[in-house]
Amino acid sequence: MSAAAVLSDPPSVSVVIPAYNRAATIVAAIDSVLRQTWTDFELIVVDDGSTDGTLAAAAAVADPRLRLVPAPRNLGAAGARNLGVEEARGTWIAFQDSDDEWLPEKLAKQMARLATPPAAGGNGDGREGGWGGCYCGLLTVGALDAAPGARTRLKYTPDPERAPVEGDILVPLLEHNMISTQTLVVRRDLFRDLGRFDEATTPIEDWDFVIRLAARAPIAFVDEPLVHQRFSENSITRRVEQRLAAQKRLVEKNMALYAAHPDVLARQYYILAGVNRAAGELGEARANLARARRLAPANPRPWAMSLYVAGLALAGGGRKAG
Repeated sequence: MSAAAVLSDPPSVSVVIPAYNRAATIVAAIDSVLRQTWTDFELIVVDDGSTDGTLAAAAAVADPRLRLVPAPRNLGAAGARNLGVEEARGTWIAFQDSDDEWLPEKLAKQMARLATPPAAGGNGDGREGGWGGCYCGLLTVGALDAAPGARTRLKYTPDPERAPVEGDILVPLLEHNMISTQTLVVRRDLFRDLGRFDEATTPIEDWDFVIRLAARAPIAFVDEPLVHQRFSENSITRRVEQRLAAQKRLVEKNMALYAAHPDVLARQYYILAGVNRAAGELGEARANLARARRLAPANPRPWAMSLYVAGLALAGGGRKAG
């Protein structure tokens, strides 16, 4: 049966791929979506001002489900995804990255999981009873900082030791981002109600969004590595300073949620301090460690790092010792 014959109007799922200068990988990413056993979807590729032929490479793919949307200017990954959702017609929105791969049953297994109601309904605290979205396992092939010629390393997300990973997972998500964008299927109405992706939290706009989603509705999970992730040379995840600024913003804007879990908030300040220390920002590191100590005075790790940072400052290390 042809793709055109099984595509409803509107389709049940809209898949959004943002792409910036990914001429070498965009066709493989598109093909991994078009190979899905779940065929009732439209695929929207948002070209984010590419200068390397990405748009032409995508345009060469002939499939009635594929639609190309040139961005009016370079919007960044979060902005390009938001633009794609504005163009979407499906009840559900799924996201793919322009350098990653979906396995063929990814959508089918997630849509089947979403068709099974959560074990319990609404819980009376303002959260919705039905699934707000569904994510799946992510297999990262290689490491972000892998040296040329190094052996391939594999990493599965979410960590098998983490629990819970389904249902009310707000607290685990406040601790750690378990849901990368390309693993997520979310209700389109909820995506819009929750304010879309915050473009100021790139490259962790997915984490910021799923925190808001988890506060609103339960999230389903398919425990299989249905997405394979690889890091391109121009991956925004490599921009450490941008990530640090985004993580600070994420904590600040979700402070009402974090404040109810002081141990979790202390951990975030500890992590921020570690990044500050690595960047030589010793004044910022000391400030974040002081916040962590106040919130979790019995935790020895912030105290130990505080002593280490103090030693660095006395030795004259760091760009900002104030």
